[in-house]
Order: sequence, then C-alpha cells, then structure tokens
Amino acid sequence: MRARAESLAAHGIHKPQPHASMPFAAAMFFFLLIMASMPEPARSQSSREQLVIPDSIWNLITTTAGHAKPFGFSEDEMRGYGPDEFVLRSVWSLFRNGRTVPRFSGALSKNMLDNHKDAASLLRTAYGVTDVSAARMLPMAPAESWGVAGFPDSLPAAAVWERLMEQYHGIASVAAFGQYPPHLQKLLVRLLLGIRESEPWISAAFNRQQWFGYSGLDSASSVDDWYAFAAAPWAEDRLGQLATLRSGTFQALRATDRRYLAFGSALLATHLGNAIAEFQKSDSSQPMREVEGMEIATSLGVIRILGSNADTVRTPCFLTVDCGGDDRYLGRQAVSIPFREPAALLVDLAGNDVYDSDTTLSLACGLFGVAMLTDVSGNDSYRVGESGIACAWYGSGMLMDMAGNDRYVTDRSWGEAAAHVGAAVLSDWSGDDEYICAQQSQGMGSTLGAALLVDAAGNDRYIARDDGNPTPIYLNQSVAMSQGCGYGRRADLGDGHSLAGGVGALADGDGDDYYSAPVWAQGCGYWWGVGICEDRRGNDTWRSGKYSIGAAAHFAIGCNVDAEGDDAYAVGYTQAVNQYLGHARDGSIGIAINGTGNDQYYLKTHSGGSADLGSLALLWDAAGNDLYMMDTLKVGATDGWSDTPPLGGASGYPPFYTFRDDIQSYGIFLDTGGKDIYQLHEANSNAIPWARKPADNTHWLFIRSPRERGIGIDMEKE
Repeated sequence: MRARAESLAAHGIHKPQPHASMPFAAAMFFFLLIMASMPEPARSQSSREQLVIPDSIWNLITTTAGHAKPFGFSEDEMRGYGPDEFVLRSVWSLFRNGRTVPRFSGALSKNMLDNHKDAASLLRTAYGVTDVSAARMLPMAPAESWGVAGFPDSLPAAAVWERLMEQYHGIASVAAFGQYPPHLQKLLVRLLLGIRESEPWISAAFNRQQWFGYSGLDSASSVDDWYAFAAAPWAEDRLGQLATLRSGTFQALRATDRRYLAFGSALLATHLGNAIAEFQKSDSSQPMREVEGMEIATSLGVIRILGSNADTVRTPCFLTVDCGGDDRYLGRQAVSIPFREPAALLVDLAGNDVYDSDTTLSLACGLFGVAMLTDVSGNDSYRVGESGIACAWYGSGMLMDMAGNDRYVTDRSWGEAAAHVGAAVLSDWSGDDEYICAQQSQGMGSTLGAALLVDAAGNDRYIARDDGNPTPIYLNQSVAMSQGCGYGRRADLGDGHSLAGGVGALADGDGDDYYSAPVWAQGCGYWWGVGICEDRRGNDTWRSGKYSIGAAAHFAIGCNVDAEGDDAYAVGYTQAVNQYLGHARDGSIGIAINGTGNDQYYLKTHSGGSADLGSLALLWDAAGNDLYMMDTLKVGATDGWSDTPPLGGASGYPPFYTFRDDIQSYGIFLDTGGKDIYQLHEANSNAIPWARKPADNTHWLFIRSPRERGIGIDMEKE
C-alpha cells in the first residue's frame, strides 16, 4: 500500500488521508478517486480534440453519486415532451448520449475554423448539421477552363462576355467591357457563370405554383410582402404570444427542397471562391489603376460594375463588383428577390467601406434564394435594421470579410448569421472586430436552419445590447438568443404551432475576446434547438448571468467551450441572476467546459453544473489554478428550487405522476487540475447547503431524491 502511495506521489497525485473511522462509502470514494486520478495516456491539454472527460472519471462520478444511469436520454424519454416533426436527426442523436455533445461541438467549431476561408465548405457544414448532405466533393472544371458547354476553353474572357450579353440582352456593354484589365474581365465572367449555373438548382427548391398557393403572392409581389409571409410565425403575435393566421407558412416549411437549395448554394459559393482566388493571384502583378464603372440592364437583372474611385450606391442589383475606393452602400444590397432574382452577389475588392442599411433585408440576405457578399480588404462597417449581414429566410446568406478591423451592427433582429429554413454564414478572417445586436443574431439557428459565425483571429467583442429586448419575466433584462443559439418557436402559449429550433454556432479562433449578453446567449439552446459557442485561445471575458454560457431549456442543448487562456466568467457582473455556466432545465442538456488557464468564476444559484426539471448539466474546468466565488445561496428555502446551489446541484419537485417521474436530473461539477479556491460570500459563510462544502481536492454531494442528484469533484493534479 505504501509503495502504491509513493507511485501516485511520483505522478503528482496526492491521496487524501481518510480518518481512521471513515465509513465504507467514503473509503470507496477515495479509492475510486485514486484510480480515476491515474494519468491517462499522454495527451495535449491544449488540444481541443483531446478535451474529453475520460471514462475513469465518468465511472467515478456515477459511482460516487450512486446513480449509474447513462448521461443522456432515450428517444422514448424525449418523445414524452410531445411530437415535433421538425426536430433534427442530429439533435435526437445528441440527446442519446450527452457525452457526445462536446465532441459534436468541437468537431463543428474545428470545421468552421479550419475552413473559414472556404465559403462552399462552410455552407456544406451548415446544411450538414441540419440533416442535408449535398455537393460533397463537388466536381468543378479545371481552373483554366470556363466549365460551361458552348464556351471553349480557348475563348478569351471578352468573347465569353459578349456571348453572355447576347443571351441576356446586355450587348451594349461589350465595348466598354473590353477596356477592363484581363484579370478583372475573368472575374466578372466567372461570377456571372456561377450565377448562371447555380440559379436553376436554387429555383428548383421552390415549386412556384405551390408557393404562390401557400402565400397568396406571385412573382410580381414585393420583397416586403414575401418577407412578411416568411417571417410570420416568428414575427406575428396575439397579446404577446406567437400566433399567426397565415397557415400557408407552416405548409411552406414542409415544401422547401433544402437539398436543391444546399446544392445550388455550394455551387455558387465555389464559383465565387475560385473567381476571387484567381483574381487575387493576378492582381499582384496586374494592379488596377483607373477603372470606369458601368451599369448593364440584362434579362437577369442589373449588373453593376463600380470603378476604382469612392462610390455611393443606393439601389440594389443582382450582381455588383466594386474595383476599389472607400465606398458607401445604402439601402438593400446583396438580397435575392423571390421568384425573380434567386441569386445575388456583391464583391468589393478594396477600400474601407461602409455598408449602412437601416431597412430590413440587406447585406447577404437570402430570401427564397441565395445572397452572398465578399469584402476582400479594408476596415469595414456593416449595419442593418433587421434580417441581414448573413441572414437566411428559406435560403442561404453568406458574408465573408477577408481582412481588416470590422464592425457589424444589427439594430433589431436576425443578423450576423441568423437562419430560418436554410443556412447563414458570417466569416471574418482577421482583425479586431466588433459585433453588436439586439437579439436573435450572432449565430442563431431557428427551424430547419443553421447559422455559423466564425472569426478566425483578433481581439473581438461580441455584444447583445442590454436594451435590445427587455422582457418582464426576466426581470426586464434583455433576452438575446444570440452568440451561438439554437432557437425554436414555442407556441403552446400561442397558436399551438410550435416549431423545433435549429443549430446556431459561434467559433472564435484566437485573441482576447469579450462576450456580453444579459439573458440567453453564449452557447444556449431553446425548444429543441442546439446552441454552441467555442473560443479556442486567449484571455476572455464572459459577461452574462441567465440561461447562458452552456445552458438550455425545454428539450434543447447548449454547449460552451473555452479551450485556452485565463478567463473570467460573470466576474463583477452584479446583474447575474442564476441558471448559467452549465445549466439545463426541462429535458435539456447544458454543458460548459474550460480547458487550460487560471480562471475566475462568479456563481449564483442554479449555476456551475446545475440541473433542473429532468435535465443534465455539467461544468468542467480541466486545468489551472481557479477561483470560484459563490453568492446568494438561499439555504433553507422549501420550494425545492431557489435553494439549489452552484457547483453540482439539482432542483427538487414533488411527483408529477407522468413520464417526468422517470427522467433524471443530474448536475455535475468537475475541476480536474490545479490549486483551486472556493470562496463563499460572507452572508453564506455560516449557512451552506452541502454536508461537505466545496474545497480543493475533495468532493461534495447535493442529492434530493433518487432522480435528482448533484455532485462536485475537485481532483488535484500537479
């Protein structure tokens, strides 16, 4: 036994010394703790892929808490919450085993960051997490080829343009086009060919006559009328509860062919990416000097080519290419027009640009179609009133900013990667950027939608405004539903047409970042949705305190992972309420994970691995010397809810005499490395809810009933 202890000490594992009269259960705990603490095979703590709780520790958790049921829910258990035909298959799979949630989150965020420069790959990923697989290993023509039947590869760009203009009745532009530099000619031709090839697939996603019947609209109807139809389930209400009489909108959900939509979107994105890459290779040796702009009226719509000077643009068109200058874009830009112009592109090649749209639908908004905006260089500013900056309503919206310190602002809702029935992607490649919204933005995926916000590098700020959506039942704090949010339509209090949420994800690669949102944010899920927020590196600040930082409610999943850095969670945020940092309620899973770094946590009730009403919750800090500050512990409350402590807790309920009595609540806290400090606020120092209070290198339990259990474990590894 002594040799065994010496062996453990050699590995930096210190065995707590039990009292001579220690009960068997406690002795068993220490034995299991020692076994679980044995070093795993060599692994890099800084590797996100390796940030997985080993089986030995899971065995320790279940044995110590006296509950061996798997950390997940069966499909039969989840069906007790009621049918919803729009629940994604991927969501069902995650519920079966909650341990797969961080793996799914890590794989998705890795894919986003590894491919942040590849628009087509990001769109395939977005559609993939909503159960649509299309355009995988998309075959494309060789780079030197036009890739279109009837256009020989030997044909120069000017000749291809002339043939296209003959076809689309824009022949008057041919002479002026011939004056452009060859690499600009190629860019324009390839963009137009991309639209030409993708439009039939995009249009095939919507049966025109069927849709006209659902909506009472037609191809001559205004963009605003089509928008009102698309948004009705999420915008219309009766006395504050979601309700709409536009029954055709619910039929439309079933009628959209998202496979065709995904294929057409990836096809257009591939053409766009290839065209810009080819242009950039040539531009270094063939810089553009003075380029004159022109507008071309065609049967497809208006093509706008802006010169190399500063321009102010006020009217929309389906294809805009700007050759340089500090430009100003006003009104609706880069938005598809339902059943008339199914694809829209805006490419700005240089300059510090201002995209200022105080209206709805702008800046890469796919409305029954696909819209893409690419800004190649410069410090840019983007603003939309509502539904823009990468937004999808039955379509795809893609915005890529390739360089610069940029600012993104959504005045109201549905911006900065927000999707309903389709895919929205916002990719910022570099720079110190700022993202500001009111609500339902910054990686918000709703029904049959996936929204991805990826920022590869820079010291960034993500802000959902404190005054964005104040809501009485949340103490008038603002309900954000942002920063990696899967959001469903809850209508059991309204018209009864509840709609499962989609997938919303935010992935930040590097930098010291700041995240701020009062309620519902930073990896949160609501009503069958999945929300993910991952930050890979940097010393980050997380400001939130209600249903946030890895939280979920109403049969949903939320996951927040910060892999590296010295991070601060709700520290100094006096408005923090409860239910954050690994919290779940009502058939949900909420997970928060921190990898390496010396971190600080400010915790209130129902936080830090707290489960409520048949849910599973986890907070895991893998390494570092951490500080846990606990405040407002309501010890002695008799309602079974308000006294639920942080760091491994579970609320309690009387029997329901329904399926709910068979659903477990399991709150777990883990700290598996470092010298940690657990600090109780003075008001709580003499009244604690645990038989053994949290401390470094020990464990504590908070068990209300066989189905409502909480456990906290601190394991020191030097």
